[in-house]
Amino acid sequence: MNKLDGDIIRRHNEDDDEFIYNQDAPLLTGVSSTPRTTTKQTVRWFNKLRQKISHFSIQTSSTNKEPTSIRRRRRCCCCRLSLCLVITTFITITFFIWTFFYFSPATLPNPTFPDKSTNTDARFLTLNIFMRPPGVKNNKSDYKEQRLDYIIKYILPHYDVITIQEAFAFANRRIDKLQVAAREMGFNYQVASPRHYPWQLAADGGLLLLSRFPIAKSDVIEFPRGLHSDWLSKKGALHALIELNAQRSVHVYTTHTQASYESDGKLNMDDTNMRLSQFALVHQFISETARNDGSPIMIMGDLNVDASKHDQENKTLPALHSSDAYIKMFNILNGTGLPDGTYSDPDWHIDTMKDIVYEQFGYHPVTFGNVVADKEATEGVKPIETVLTHFDQVTTVQSIDRMFWADRFSNTITVSNITIEHFFIEDNNELTEDEKEEIEFTQISDHYGLSCHIKLN
Repeated sequence: MNKLDGDIIRRHNEDDDEFIYNQDAPLLTGVSSTPRTTTKQTVRWFNKLRQKISHFSIQTSSTNKEPTSIRRRRRCCCCRLSLCLVITTFITITFFIWTFFYFSPATLPNPTFPDKSTNTDARFLTLNIFMRPPGVKNNKSDYKEQRLDYIIKYILPHYDVITIQEAFAFANRRIDKLQVAAREMGFNYQVASPRHYPWQLAADGGLLLLSRFPIAKSDVIEFPRGLHSDWLSKKGALHALIELNAQRSVHVYTTHTQASYESDGKLNMDDTNMRLSQFALVHQFISETARNDGSPIMIMGDLNVDASKHDQENKTLPALHSSDAYIKMFNILNGTGLPDGTYSDPDWHIDTMKDIVYEQFGYHPVTFGNVVADKEATEGVKPIETVLTHFDQVTTVQSIDRMFWADRFSNTITVSNITIEHFFIEDNNELTEDEKEEIEFTQISDHYGLSCHIKLN
């Protein structure tokens, strides 16, 4: 090794290679040597440097290949996520648009009959039609579509004012069909429970009021959410001030309160207390909508309170005595059944309110789970209806549908001819025997209806 070669010491490290000048060696430019030697050393040094740079570039290039593949995978994942986001957004928007229109009320046709007016009488009906949302049924089938067609064809034409319960419009178009058909028959005025959408986690209250007479004013309330399955239904009450003629009007109310969810019709205190609180709201509703005039008041509907005391072993005997729950309901509705300070206006009562069904019959007639005598049956009775009614309620002989009337110290309008409307298929004289046999249900609902004549004096 010559002198110049000795001036440059090559130090090898396991981690990297580097060239280090000897601290005692003179600078290249200060070394006394021939130009050839200097050039040779310079070239050798630059070649080493070039190899080092080339080696570094190769390492950098090789290390950049992995991030490129990762970037490609990331780009692919981003594309997939973006596509999923677009699809999800599209489905969500489509769902909201579809449900908005599907769950909204149908547009009713223009009236084809003139508004009705009377100086004589009118026929009123209340009926729980047992039209629950799709998929909800007691037995093999509730025959909702068939029963709806039957109601439209054979029930609606015979009445002037109808209050309906369990006409649930949630997730179906049956009630729209009913309302359109009613409008085409001359029920030009209708009041219904507000519709609700799936994202509200609530169905409508299932109430519908139909009138051939003009409705001067209408109102709707919704109760706080109920218990058990009733939590999903925004139950409430409807009001309509119906003009029978230019001088005579009547306030009509309908409601459908908290149901009982104990088997065999047994009382549950939680359900009972919830109902009583709803009756207090109904009384407040009546006070706010009817207190400023003297028109009579009619309260009709499935109130879900069994009026019968059930103090007789024989279920076929009439229920002469009233249950405690019924007495509490009656007093709360007329404004006397709650402690002082509970009502917003404790001095306002429906003083003349009475149960016109009980007054006419002298007992509380069965409107749900009726029976007939059968000596061969275990209890000596057998159920009248088993197609629609739940199996554990077919012989509960309950009186839960009501008609309360308050003339408010006036005799210009009276009520008469209260009738328990069984609506048995076999009793329909408009059907032939062959048509009756083709119908798979025996009555149009699990409830009986109540009807009456309103007479103008």
